[in-house]
Amino acid sequence: MKDPRYFAIKSLIETKRINGLKDVFTIIPLSVVRVDMKANYSTLRKRVYNGDSLTLKDFRLMGDLFEVDPVEVFRLAILDVKNMPAKSL
Repeated sequence: MKDPRYFAIKSLIETKRINGLKDVFTIIPLSVVRVDMKANYSTLRKRVYNGDSLTLKDFRLMGDLFEVDPVEVFRLAILDVKNMPAKSL
């Protein structure tokens, strides 16, 4: 049975009431998503918190779990990247 928090995430994404991919993991733990994606926890955590390293497969799998278009998951990741502080040289 699918975790009911995925339905909450779907609703928030569809109504544009979530401000980034990281916010998803305040609703459902990364460990739950990791199990459903069959991914390594450390690897997925690094990818999520450094949006530049997420893969197309990650977007597709999360889109399937959240029952939204993977483009919406990509949009959330882009919002996170935009809100990251600029790296100093």
